[in-house]
Amino acid sequence: MVSILDKSKLTDKELLIFNQEVADRKKNPVIAYLLWWFTGFMGGHRYYFGKYGSAIAMTLIFWLLVWLFGLGLIITGIWALVDVFLISGWLKRDNEEVSKEVFDELMMKHQYMAANQAENVSSPAQQATQPVESNGDDEQESPADSTVTPRFCPNCGYQLESSMAFCPECGTKIANS
Repeated sequence: MVSILDKSKLTDKELLIFNQEVADRKKNPVIAYLLWWFTGFMGGHRYYFGKYGSAIAMTLIFWLLVWLFGLGLIITGIWALVDVFLISGWLKRDNEEVSKEVFDELMMKHQYMAANQAENVSSPAQQATQPVESNGDDEQESPADSTVTPRFCPNCGYQLESSMAFCPECGTKIANS
């Protein structure tokens, strides 16, 4: 399970992505219970949860034994009755797994972006700058002649122009320096 402490490691943008991805990937309880109601005796709800082995067993038991005085319906009916009480636990477990998968994906992306940002930020400092040659006059240097240090987005490491207020790559507001 992803704790609040773990979620605090995410940026606001990553937290929004996390919540949206979890909402998109998790199993819908309405669908699960409707499948149970209409196809529970054949294991339709089990197919939805990825429990293919037991779902196939339910389907085979129903269809092979339904001809013997409804025995298949009785067996799978009892099985489906037990399943209705298990569905809420399956939903909870599935949601926890989805949350963990999405969190792990975001943390991997977060670490990758941090590594790229560190690489991009350290690159200009490592590059040698060419000194401005003086023509021997004691005049002060104009701002146009000075070397301009490139700016980088603190969130994604994208190289910015001096006039940019927002990063075109990730949309982060850039502080004026």
